[in-house]
Amino acid sequence: MKILMIITEGDLGGAQRHVRDISEELTRRGHAVTIAVGGEQAHEHGAFAPNEMSVPIVHLRHLVRPLSFGKDVRAFFEIFRLVRHVRPDIVHCHSSKAGAIASIAGRFAGAVVVYTAHGFVFREELGMFTEQFYEWSERVASWFRHRVIAVSQSDADAARSRHVVAARKLLTIPNGIDLNLEHDLESPEAARHLLSAWTGEDLTHAKIALSIANFFVVKNVPLLVRAFEYVIPRVPEARLVLIGDGVQRALCETIVAHSNTLRGKVFFVGKRPHAFRVLRAADVMCLASTKEGLPYVVLEAKLARTPVVATRVGGVPEMGEGEDLRLVVPHSAEMLSDAIVDILRRPHRAAAPIEKVFSLSAMVDAIEGVYSQIVFERRKN
Repeated sequence: MKILMIITEGDLGGAQRHVRDISEELTRRGHAVTIAVGGEQAHEHGAFAPNEMSVPIVHLRHLVRPLSFGKDVRAFFEIFRLVRHVRPDIVHCHSSKAGAIASIAGRFAGAVVVYTAHGFVFREELGMFTEQFYEWSERVASWFRHRVIAVSQSDADAARSRHVVAARKLLTIPNGIDLNLEHDLESPEAARHLLSAWTGEDLTHAKIALSIANFFVVKNVPLLVRAFEYVIPRVPEARLVLIGDGVQRALCETIVAHSNTLRGKVFFVGKRPHAFRVLRAADVMCLASTKEGLPYVVLEAKLARTPVVATRVGGVPEMGEGEDLRLVVPHSAEMLSDAIVDILRRPHRAAAPIEKVFSLSAMVDAIEGVYSQIVFERRKN
């Protein structure tokens, strides 16, 4: 089967990880996959660097994340021409901007269109009119889609209850990771050595809380930093290591710089390739998001058997809430800190292993099934 993946930009995040993983796996299974990526310098940086991919990459020059009428119109025709040139059996769109423009362009070009929502934008904390705009745009774009895949049941329920997607088109396929990545995880000792090198601090005997997240607004890393002000007095040996970068990093650095409690206890190490390798160094992995689909970092923590404290948003509760996945309400630094302290104080033990339903193989099996069903229905008609 010939498949064209389209995504708005290439900076590494959950959606990009998803596209990269399923494209590589579909290629291994004998499908011909091409990835079309918008944004700046899509070929050289981010999730789709050519030297790390066995899948052909096409750069969409006019597809950008911000709203821009002129560029959006040019992106429509750019995608239309690409679809007519590639003539794929399936156009599979990812992320909101590509999901809207490519769904319409792909359908006008005569293609079968599938869209994966990696967390609907209208579920973010937006103003009323902005929220209604994104909800309306998803509703209109869904007319041009043959199937819409949600990565969590929470997102599927939200789309159904708001009548954004027709029930007959909507299904849920949870994210999954390659279980063989367990072999790439560093041992706890080696991982702590790496973190010590990155931070310039000896963390051998520290209680380590780890965050692997872009500093986007929805990740709410400033809340995690503020929560750590309540952690340090109760667990003085606790240290917070923040892996990632983004718009709110400067704010987080300012919070730390102005806090006698946090200075020397919170470390910013920037983006690190394959950061999941150090998860076994952590006593707890932390996620303070206000919105999520089904986050890969929690799957990686489960693979590393590292306990997680996260906010109760999106599909996170579907990942097995319990002693090893402690959930708290969003926006509460006190509750977040209580859960972190509880895990840091308990005797060390490995968390439960990851369930096979969250494997890459299971995810791609389900996606292949969707493709085959649509193509069969189309040929029958």
